[in-house]
Amino acid sequence: MANKNAKLPGAQKKSPVVRVLLIIGAAFAAVIVLGAIGFTTGTLLEENDSFCASCHTVPETTYVDRSGIAKANAAAPVTDMASSHFHLTAAKGETTNCISCHRGNSSLGDRAQTLALALKDTITLVLGKADPTIEKPTIAQPMLVNTACIGCHETTLLTVNGTATHFHNLLPATLALVAQGKPLITTSGRGRIRNDRGATTQLACTDCHTAHKTQDLTDPLASKLKLVDKVAAQKACDACHKDARERTQTIDRLLNGEDD
Repeated sequence: MANKNAKLPGAQKKSPVVRVLLIIGAAFAAVIVLGAIGFTTGTLLEENDSFCASCHTVPETTYVDRSGIAKANAAAPVTDMASSHFHLTAAKGETTNCISCHRGNSSLGDRAQTLALALKDTITLVLGKADPTIEKPTIAQPMLVNTACIGCHETTLLTVNGTATHFHNLLPATLALVAQGKPLITTSGRGRIRNDRGATTQLACTDCHTAHKTQDLTDPLASKLKLVDKVAAQKACDACHKDARERTQTIDRLLNGEDD
């Protein structure tokens, strides 16, 4: 008679090492799945400004309020560059949101940085350590913002029209686009970017364009500057001219056509 207690082939008891490895593998797989779900969910939710604002306090909530006013009221005065973007896109029947400027170019690396920054912001909110300063002098992740600028304003960077566009033409971002084979857009017959002194500036878009800083619209140059921070822009000009070993120019002279 067959022994009822006999073990069937292949039913051997797994060793402790195998069980541990299976548990670790299952846990790792769960982390991957949950991470993917979280990544996808976060990517969808961040398209909603109210969701982003829910993990922020002042000053970010102030920026969201400004953007809402700019979108809803075409006659409302726009005093900062970020609100201007909302205002202009709404006038064109298009849509923009906070994440449009805060996610870089949506590459995997930029997405990882964006979500890491979001996690940091969430921790800051939970701990109550947010800085309430409305107009901050620095940007948490300037690379992400500058990459987003380039993605939308590539044509502006590549347009060559002498002094009028040299602010943009000598930026490293523009030279990188040219190196990639992007054609220059000339309105003055010039087929190249003039750089007689071989300037090697490290300036980026945000050195002149401060998105959330309000500008004085009573300044007669405000309309010409198009909400560019004149003080920051002058510092950027001085740095670039110093690098090129040229005497500095003032923003006022250039915008009034007094360049010599």
